[in-house]
Amino acid sequence: MRIGLLGGSFNPPHAGHLHIARRARVQLGLDFVWWIITPQNPLKKVKGMAPYMERYNAVEEMLAPYPFQIPTHLEAQMETQYTYQTLTGLRQSFPKTDFIWLCGMDNAHIFHKWDHWQDILLTLPLAFISRPPAATLVKNCPVKMVANIPHYYTPQGRKTDLKHPGIYWLTGNKMLDISSTKIRNNQ
Repeated sequence: MRIGLLGGSFNPPHAGHLHIARRARVQLGLDFVWWIITPQNPLKKVKGMAPYMERYNAVEEMLAPYPFQIPTHLEAQMETQYTYQTLTGLRQSFPKTDFIWLCGMDNAHIFHKWDHWQDILLTLPLAFISRPPAATLVKNCPVKMVANIPHYYTPQGRKTDLKHPGIYWLTGNKMLDISSTKIRNNQ
């Protein structure tokens, strides 16, 4: 199986999250996308974070019409706080499954702040999916400076053969300019 992993706080989940998950599923030829709702992102403040089950239920409700998009309690069940811990556990539990970590393009700018970020790059492929302003985000992000990891630019409408390790930049498709922060700030 080929599984995309979309992790996040989803505070709240929105159409942009669904857009990148659905786009990655088609463009990368994924069987499923597992949504990993984090109990608490270490890079985000606790203040203003909706309760875990409220966020999980919102994701579950949003994904109800999409059978290949699966909300999970993986980090809560595994009692992991960091992505690297979660990925290590998943690879041990599912050794024959091909995983790829999915991120919005905005995460490319902060990926170097993630715990064990270089180990994550060596553990499985990553895909950063476009959101405005995609060209600027790709051009100026620190993770592009990692020389020992190949970078693949994937235009619209082409099923991609995943190589390992590698960073996939899914660009050139309709983008949604939306974020959880904007939604919370407009309430």
